[in-house]
Parts: sequence; C-alpha cells; structure tokens
Amino acid sequence: MKANKLIAAVVTFVAAGAVFAQEYVQPDAGFVSTKSRAEVRAELAQARQDGTLQFADSAYPVFEVELSKSREEVKAELAQAREAGTLSVADHEYPAVQLSSSSKTGEQMGIEMATAFASSRTISQRN
Repeated sequence: MKANKLIAAVVTFVAAGAVFAQEYVQPDAGFVSTKSRAEVRAELAQARQDGTLQFADSAYPVFEVELSKSREEVKAELAQAREAGTLSVADHEYPAVQLSSSSKTGEQMGIEMATAFASSRTISQRN
C-alpha cells in the first residue's frame, strides 16, 4: 500500500515538472547588431552631453529647482494651517479629528459596548 502511494506521488511530481518545463530562448535570439560596443557607448555619451538622451517613464531626469521658501517657513505655514483647521488633505487621507474628553470611565464605556453588542445579537436572532 505504501509503495503504491509512493509511486503515485513520484509520478505526480514528475508530471507536474513536465508541465512547467519549456525550452529556454534567449531574449535577444536572432538579433544582429550593426554597431560595435564602442560606437554605442560613444552615441550614449554624446546624447547625455547634448541632452537628447531619451528616458524611460520610470527614470525621470533630475531637475534643479529654485526654492522660494525655507524649510522653517514651510513648517510654520503647516503649523498655522493645522491650528486654523484650513489644512487641505488629499482624497485618500482622512482629516485629523480632535477627540473631546469624555466624562465616562473606561469601565462605563465597556458596559455600554457590551450592552449594545448583546442587544444587537438579540435583534439579529429575532430576524
């Protein structure tokens, strides 16, 4: 019995391996370059020098930016906007909520939560 299970397992693993096996093909198979490596490097250096090098979408060039405000000025504006409640947030962010102090203790809140939970279970059992 154990031998049959072992043979079945081996056959299963061999068959699964065959499903995933495929012939390897080099990505540049069939490509024949008309330029030498030195020519390509010279063209690259020239494109970098004259600013005509094309960038991929994921590799944006770095631009020098002249800042009009110091870091301290920006931090001061941020603090002022937070205090005034005028800080605009992105759609995916929730605005900061200031919690008011509660007169209830943690124990009282726990009792309220347990009561609400019990009553909601009773209502759902009736339906």
